[in-house]
Amino acid sequence: MKKKKKTVKRTSQKRRVSETRISSSQQLGKGLDVGTAFIYATEKVGDDVAFKVERDAFMEIPYSDHLKTIFERDNVRYIEKDGQLYAIGNGALRFANLFQRSVRRPMERGVMSPKEKEALPIMKLIIENVLGRPRHAGEIVYFSIPATPIDADFDVLYHQHIITSFLSGLGYTPKPIHEGLAVIYAELAEENFTGLGISFGGGMTNVCLANLSVPVVSFSIARGGDWIDQQVARVVDLPVSAVTAWKETNLDLDKKENLSRIEQALSIYYDALLDYVMNHLKQELSESAMHLEKPLIVVVAGGTAKPRGFLKKFQETITRAQLPFEVESVSLAPQLLHSVSKGALIAAIADETKKNAT
Repeated sequence: MKKKKKTVKRTSQKRRVSETRISSSQQLGKGLDVGTAFIYATEKVGDDVAFKVERDAFMEIPYSDHLKTIFERDNVRYIEKDGQLYAIGNGALRFANLFQRSVRRPMERGVMSPKEKEALPIMKLIIENVLGRPRHAGEIVYFSIPATPIDADFDVLYHQHIITSFLSGLGYTPKPIHEGLAVIYAELAEENFTGLGISFGGGMTNVCLANLSVPVVSFSIARGGDWIDQQVARVVDLPVSAVTAWKETNLDLDKKENLSRIEQALSIYYDALLDYVMNHLKQELSESAMHLEKPLIVVVAGGTAKPRGFLKKFQETITRAQLPFEVESVSLAPQLLHSVSKGALIAAIADETKKNAT
């Protein structure tokens, strides 16, 4: 019997993704997205969900009173250590571009960087600035971690314990959550938390297929937006930070004609990343041997998915891949950058509710 070809039946960027409602009596609990490029914190304030963000970056500059005055005047976060000023967060990227240098990262490929000796104090400060102190002793905070990578030889245990230590030291009860599962918690409530969540982050791409909120397939790929920036910087001979800044402010993947060198390179490496991710996804789904009762719903989040035209490229790639499951819809999360921290918040509020009910 000829095998039925699986195709994408319907794709929609405007598919309504549910906003999980949380009553005002369930205020406690926080979500933290510990990303390679950005750190996002999320909490409930009244009936609203509040987000706070800081770029996960730093840059060291020899100390001078003049530069310190500029930092304080421009509200640049910094620390002083061993005769150096360390600009942190968005200010680091600004000054890196000013001095034609690249920012340094306390994280690499989704975990604490083994190459940066200053990674731990910098990371601790960024998390404390973004998350703040708990509103009561032992408040639960769920923090994102990457799933086990399938294309790189490292694990996340050390990283998980370091972040746990930071959060415990601030007075929280920390709990880890895989990044792809957090996307499903945030965006697929109307689907009973069943579907495929993909987070295209800076350091990694995280994938989770869940059935009724239970992860069935979960893995990460050690390529993301940073990989694109590094490849483009190499071929166009620009600092990585300059490529990152240009990509975040100007990139239009729908543009097909009169492309500049950087536009052409970014388009090429976006295609390469999507093909790489989809090939691994197809293999993992094929090996899972699971059965789905209905076509697959796919939701995508993460800063690497932010440029205009990304969804169209992703749809074309998933159609070419011919996954072993029929795909019903592909959509972008309404808040691409906040989806992971929002999913972590939902998990934290649920746990706080259970705790207070006992």
